[in-house]
Amino acid sequence: MASPAQRLYGTDEAVEPARVLRAGPLTLELQRGRLRHIRCGGHEVWHGLAFVLRDADWGTPQALVEHIEIRSADDAFEVRIEGRFATPAPLPFRLHLGGSADGSIRFEAEAVPTADLELNRLGLCLLHPLQACGARVQVTHTDGRCSASTFPEQVPPWPPFMLVRALRHEWAPGRWAQATLEGDSFETEDQRNNADASFKTYSRSNMAPRPYRLGAGVALRQSALLRIERPQRLVRRPHEPLRVTPGADSGPWLAVGIEVHADDAREAALLPLLRELRPAQLHLAWRPGLGVHWPGMAAMLEAAGARLRLDALLPDAGDATAALQALQAELDAAAVAPAAIAVFPSDPATIDAARRVLARVEVGGGTPHFFVQLSRLDALGAVDFASFTTASVVHGADDDEVMLGLASLPALVASWRAREPALPLRIGPSAIAARSSPLGAQPPSDGTRRIALAAVDPRSRAQFGAAWALGHVVGLAQHGVQALTLLSLRGAQGIVTLESGGGVTRHPAFHLLRQLGRPARRLSVQVSQPQRIAALALQRDGRPLVVIGNLGPEPAEVQLEGLAAASRQLALDASRDEAPAWRAAGTADRTLRLEPYAVALIEA
Repeated sequence: MASPAQRLYGTDEAVEPARVLRAGPLTLELQRGRLRHIRCGGHEVWHGLAFVLRDADWGTPQALVEHIEIRSADDAFEVRIEGRFATPAPLPFRLHLGGSADGSIRFEAEAVPTADLELNRLGLCLLHPLQACGARVQVTHTDGRCSASTFPEQVPPWPPFMLVRALRHEWAPGRWAQATLEGDSFETEDQRNNADASFKTYSRSNMAPRPYRLGAGVALRQSALLRIERPQRLVRRPHEPLRVTPGADSGPWLAVGIEVHADDAREAALLPLLRELRPAQLHLAWRPGLGVHWPGMAAMLEAAGARLRLDALLPDAGDATAALQALQAELDAAAVAPAAIAVFPSDPATIDAARRVLARVEVGGGTPHFFVQLSRLDALGAVDFASFTTASVVHGADDDEVMLGLASLPALVASWRAREPALPLRIGPSAIAARSSPLGAQPPSDGTRRIALAAVDPRSRAQFGAAWALGHVVGLAQHGVQALTLLSLRGAQGIVTLESGGGVTRHPAFHLLRQLGRPARRLSVQVSQPQRIAALALQRDGRPLVVIGNLGPEPAEVQLEGLAAASRQLALDASRDEAPAWRAAGTADRTLRLEPYAVALIEA
C-alpha cells in the first residue's frame, strides 16, 4: 500500500520543514542553512540566499547541517550553523546569520577543505525573484563604478551584470533594497535560461577558468549584507481569491506528444496504451548504431495515430552525410516516414546535409539541451523550426522551486520570438529530471530522492508529476509554441509501467496527457494567481473542456467563472490509496476544491 507521500511525490524522502524568522519588517524562511522567500509586506524582495557548492560536473552536492543554534525574537534572530558538503573529501563549513530590527540581514560563510578539491564554484548565491523583471537596479562594481540598469525582461544568453559588489533594486514603487557581497567578485545571470524563476548573483565568474582546484586548508570566506531602505512595516496585500475564467477562441491547440525509446518498439503491450493515449506525436532520439526496430515503431505510430518526430544526435566532428544516409535507408526499408527531424549539432553544414539526404522531411535544429544552449548558438543552419528542452532540477530540486520554475517558460518563448520572429519553436522532450547534461556527468540517483541535475526524479510518476505537466503545458501553450513533448511513455520518467506479471500501471500524468494529445481549439483563459493554479481551456467536438491544476502542497478552492452548467466534473488526486484515475468531483456554488497537486477536468 502506497503511503500518502508516495502518492503525492513518488517517495517517502523526508523534507525538512522551513522555520519562519523575522528581521524588523522582513519575514523569511530558514531551511537547511538557506534563507528563502525574504519578504516585506507580502512582497518578495529577495528569493533566497545560500552558501552553495557546484562540483566539477556542475552538480549541486547537498549541504548537510550537523549542528544548528537558533536564537529568535519578535523582530530579530541569530543563527549559527556547522555542517559539511556531501563531497568525496570532507568539506566542512560554518555559517553565521543575523537579522536585525532595522530590516537588515547579515550572512557570513566560511569553508576550509580537508583535501584538495576540484570544483566549479563555491560561495554565496543570492537570488532575486522573477517579479524583479523590468525593475530598476543600480550596480556597484568591484572597481567602484556605479551603473544604472534594469533587470532584463527578455532572457539574455550571458550575465547582464558583471564585476558586482552590490545590487540596489526597486522592489516596489519607490521602495529600494540593497545587497552587498564581499569576499570575491560576483556576477548576475538570468536563471530562466535553465527554467528557474529567479536571477542569480554568484561568484566565480564565467570568465574565470573552470573547474579549478581549492587547496587543502585554504579558507574561503564570504559575506552578504541585505538591507531594506526606509524599513517601516508595509500593510500586507489583501488575499486574492483563486479564479479561473475561460474566454474566446484563440486558435488551434498545439501538438502534445510523448517521448519513446528504441526498446519500446519491441514491446507489443504498449500498443493498446498508445491507442488509449492518442498523443499528437511520438518523439524518438536516434544516434548512429542505436538499432531501432523500425517495423515495431511503425506499429506504434499506427496505434497512436501520431506523427514521428526524430532527433538525430550526430558526432560533433566529420561529415554527417553517411550517418544520415544510413538512417534514411533504415526508414525506407520499414516504410516509416518521419514528419520532422531535428539534427544536432545544427551548424549550417550539418543542416545542409540533412536537407540533401532527407528531402521530404521538415528539418529543425537548435540543441538537445536547455534554452541557454540554444540562445548561445553562434551559427544555426537554415532550419524549419528550432528546438530545445527543459528540466526543472538544473540548480535545485525543492518541490516549490520545481513548480515556481514553470513561470519562466513564457519568457523563453518571448525571448526567442524577439530574436527569430518567424522561426517556430517545438520544445522537448522535457521532464522534471534532466534527460542529459551538457555540462558533465550527472549525479547518481536510485529514483527515490530529489537530486539536482539527476536523470531520474520520483515525482514524475506521482500526482506531483501530473500537476507539473499541466503547468508546463500551460506555460507554453498560450505563447505560440507549435509542438511540445512531455515525459516518456515508459522508463525512469515514464507515464506507464509494465509490471512483470503482465499488468500495467498508468501513472497520474498518463490520465492528464490522454486529454491533451488530440486536436482541439484553444480558448483563452484568465487565472487570478497563476503561480498557484494552472488552467487551460479547450474546445473539442463543439464542447468546452477546462483543465485546472493545483501547483501547491495545500488544498485550494477555485472559483469557476463564465462557464455554462457543467455536465461532467472529474478530479485526479492522491487522496485515496487506489490506482490513479479520474473520479467524480462536484462543485458547490461554482467553487472547486482541489487537493494538493490535484488536477480537475470540467466539461460543459
